[in-house]
Amino acid sequence: MKHNIGKNLRSIRKFRGLTLRELGEKTGIPYSRLGKFEGGKEVPTDEIILKIEKTLDFNFNECFETFKNIDIMFEEFLDSLFYYDNNNDLFKTKIVKGKINSVINFSFGKVQLMEYIMSILDEEFEKANKMEIELFEYFNNDFECEALIHQYKGLAYRMQKQYEKAIICFEKAEKMTINRKRKAMLYLHSGIAYKKHGNVAKAMHYISLAQTIFSEYGSLRRIAFTFVEYGLLLKANQEYDQAIYQFNIALRALEMIDCPESLNERVYRNMCWTMILAGDYVAALEYLSEIKEENIKHGFTVLYGIWCNYKLKNYDEAERWITENNYLLKNEKFSKFYELFTLLVKCRDNEPSTKLINSAINIVNDFQNRENCERINFYIDIVLDLLNRSENELEKIKYLEMKVNLTKNR
Repeated sequence: MKHNIGKNLRSIRKFRGLTLRELGEKTGIPYSRLGKFEGGKEVPTDEIILKIEKTLDFNFNECFETFKNIDIMFEEFLDSLFYYDNNNDLFKTKIVKGKINSVINFSFGKVQLMEYIMSILDEEFEKANKMEIELFEYFNNDFECEALIHQYKGLAYRMQKQYEKAIICFEKAEKMTINRKRKAMLYLHSGIAYKKHGNVAKAMHYISLAQTIFSEYGSLRRIAFTFVEYGLLLKANQEYDQAIYQFNIALRALEMIDCPESLNERVYRNMCWTMILAGDYVAALEYLSEIKEENIKHGFTVLYGIWCNYKLKNYDEAERWITENNYLLKNEKFSKFYELFTLLVKCRDNEPSTKLINSAINIVNDFQNRENCERINFYIDIVLDLLNRSENELEKIKYLEMKVNLTKNR
């Protein structure tokens, strides 16, 4: 217990609103020495412990069980993230109850680190930012906890699309942690950041490392997720057969766990999109048919269904998809794509109207400042096809150059 006093002394001192210097003045113990106790560099004697307890009106022995329970809860929380159990609400409830029932400050240390992580996962970035300085100060020289702060600070940057800053934080965290499970989560976050930053090779490296550790500990939800991520990376590299292989493994992993049907549907949509990029529209529709009829209304599902039937010249079927899903006209995210596909189906093989060409061009222009090169390329190809059919050679050169530049920058 004496060896654990140092790391908990800071929580109690802060709860009492005292600086190290003020506690030193009240106890007669040099504040520099108190700092060594808090930093774990020196173990206090029984006599010193009594002085501190008297000053703080606190008994370490009585609260030792609470400290131990906090440590247990902290590890359970990290395990919940590792196994993707979606138990954050449960831990929020535990923290609230702890603050009400505990005789010590339940807000500092690992409890506050849990709140910091959950704030980031809930996209409450301003709240998380206010905690950072204090957390870094509290966990100074506790490398595993410092690594977690850097990791989730990096995740906050990644969620806000600041990928270079995210990668710097992940690199710092990687140098600090040796815990295998925490490394797996860090590798997963790093892999996605590198993917978004356009470094497919680095992304594959980190996703593969994460996958190995998730497999080692049997985190099936995370395993499935890494296979999907690896499949997406292979798709980005135009290795379509290998991407489909990875997606199929993800589906087998999902079959072994109780997971929402929406996860399976997401994988099938990715498989459909992969086959669209490969130009195999029959296979794409087969993957789309695996999605349950009552769940076929997702925007991308509808667009893929229209597109595949359009490319296969199944115009009547394409029009059926359009008619049955005209709710997309009022969907801010999908309306412009739905309108474009509707015009394409109406046009069929005929010379495109100015309205159709402009609809495709507007989508490409909207995409230009965004990160999804794959989809931009897809819509540039539509523009090029329409311009080719309308014999607009001058305008076509502009979009051919755009396509070349996108390919260079990938």
